[in-house]
Amino acid sequence: MKQYECIVPGCSWQTHAEEEAEIVRRASEHMRTAHEGVAVRESTVEQIKSRIKEAEASS
Repeated sequence: MKQYECIVPGCSWQTHAEEEAEIVRRASEHMRTAHEGVAVRESTVEQIKSRIKEAEASS
């Protein structure tokens, strides 16, 4: 399982998914809807990908 936290300072939105592509899709949609005025460009997608990490195991 992979996890991602929004790159916008002060935003606490996060998501989890098995596939990186699904996280990128969800994060792109979040950026478009929650952060009006933020264009999702290739550089934004690269930023999203760089912040995806393995989810911490919960006990």
